[in-house]
Amino acid sequence: MCETAKAYLNGMARLLGEIDCRGIDDFAELMVDAWRNDRRVFVFGNGGSATTASHHACDLMKTAAVDGQRRLNAFSLVDNVGIGTAIGNDLDYEQVFVYLLETYAKRGDLAVAISGSGNSPNVLRACTWARRNGVKVIALTGFSGGKLKDLADLHINIPSDNYGYVEDLHLAIGHMVAQILKARISAEAKNT
Repeated sequence: MCETAKAYLNGMARLLGEIDCRGIDDFAELMVDAWRNDRRVFVFGNGGSATTASHHACDLMKTAAVDGQRRLNAFSLVDNVGIGTAIGNDLDYEQVFVYLLETYAKRGDLAVAISGSGNSPNVLRACTWARRNGVKVIALTGFSGGKLKDLADLHINIPSDNYGYVEDLHLAIGHMVAQILKARISAEAKNT
């Protein structure tokens, strides 16, 4: 934990130099490919990562939208409180995300799993199902990546145990990917 704003910003500045820019570009390329091929993208996480997932889905669909062009089919699996609490209460909280992927996802779709620790059981269960069913997994983690890193087709890690830094940078990655996606859709629209 940081005791001053300056200490927090200094820690964040140190981490910025350790960010995997190639991984972020690869994430964006996967979103471009999903857009081109009309694939769906499902984003999910718990707690602060749940709100980040919601924000990512919004930006991938709305911020990246280009007038006159098809939009990316991006969905947050955390935004329907009724279905999430029904699954958690009636079945098991570990099934919250996998139940939704089983219902909506098809081979070739993408799952974006966001977890600070990389060890959330419901996220791991969903990613295990995704891998077994041809849904590509993009994982955003903190700490050392936890078990999630081994389930990911693409793993982007924020090497910090400070949840503030991890969550801030996961959100920033979503902004970067949405802006890259928009730029690529705009460029392709001009070439048609």
